[in-house]
Amino acid sequence: MVRTTSPASPDDDRCGLCGGTGRPFRTKYGYRILRCASCDNAFVPRSAVPADLESIYGKGYFEGAEETGYPGYLADSKIITRNFRDRLRAIEALHPPGKRLLDVGAAYGLFLKEAREAGWDASGVEIAPDCALEAAKISGAPVACGDFVTVPLEGPYDVIVMLDVIEHFRDPVAVVRRAHELLSPGGLLVIDTGDLDTPWAKLLGDRWYFLDPPQHLFYFSERGLRTVLRKGGFSGEIRRTRPGRRVSLTNISFKLAAGAPKGPLRTGLGRLAKANLPGAVYLNFGDGMLMSARKT
Repeated sequence: MVRTTSPASPDDDRCGLCGGTGRPFRTKYGYRILRCASCDNAFVPRSAVPADLESIYGKGYFEGAEETGYPGYLADSKIITRNFRDRLRAIEALHPPGKRLLDVGAAYGLFLKEAREAGWDASGVEIAPDCALEAAKISGAPVACGDFVTVPLEGPYDVIVMLDVIEHFRDPVAVVRRAHELLSPGGLLVIDTGDLDTPWAKLLGDRWYFLDPPQHLFYFSERGLRTVLRKGGFSGEIRRTRPGRRVSLTNISFKLAAGAPKGPLRTGLGRLAKANLPGAVYLNFGDGMLMSARKT
């Protein structure tokens, strides 16, 4: 699929989060990634973002048809569900279960299913139509289809969850602001994303697996994400933990193949990714962060 981009403008190197000046940071898959001198986050310049970017989030994105995404999301459902169960326990340590919960970027509804089984009044929103239908079927929860910033939603919610999704949005500040508006007083926003300021991310440089343009448009440091949360209206306490996750051997092979140079290594890793290797490993390099912010 040919993806069209916008022509560069004089403001192309301006940060989409705060308007600060972007400086060269990394280059990945032919995309420049700039780092903001003001808010400390990194971003893909606006003109480089494909105009039809959201169209990649179809079935192929979750089934290995794209060079990015997942080699087999539902094939890894047991592994992914265990990770979601861990995240749900972390959320329940901050907010009692049984309340209204919204999962933003619900994908195939695996987190929603866990939440509903744990007693939450859970619903979701998903931009990909095929996924939204499947998520509702798998979880038994209502799932709105559309962009979280504009899709009609019946708030207020007690908890809003964004697991591996905020980096995909074109305007994360607008996303956080919408979440703040939809939360009840005392409600909790939970964000799971990478941290570009960690030693592991710095060591890997442009080979850090979380650097994945154009699907990942923004990259956050802990300080930078706190700034985004403040800009979005969260003035109270913000907490951060660094949980790990289980990753299937197939997914590891798929990610390594995507970042490998063309040649025998990339070909071999690609074959491993298609071999449906059994098993998974628990990884925690400290380069992820689970941030929670409460509406005061």
